[in-house]
Amino acid sequence: MSDDPNMYNSVYRELIDLVGIECTLKIYSQYNGQQLSFPKRLYTSSFIEQRVIEEYDGRNVKELARKYGYTERWVCEKIKNVRKGG
Repeated sequence: MSDDPNMYNSVYRELIDLVGIECTLKIYSQYNGQQLSFPKRLYTSSFIEQRVIEEYDGRNVKELARKYGYTERWVCEKIKNVRKGG
């Protein structure tokens, strides 16, 4: 087979452009025929909660909310829970 990207279906051409042919073939081998959907958030909320708690300085709720893609209310709830001991 040739390495001509035009011989691949469009989604695979996009993957080849993104991660290269070798990784694309591994992904194809593992998941061909299946429909995949990727969660909007890369990290678990428990991981982000831990990061927010570690990075909170008493004044940066808005910054943390923006940085991690959660609402200020969510960030405040997590901080409040830690202060309550739970």
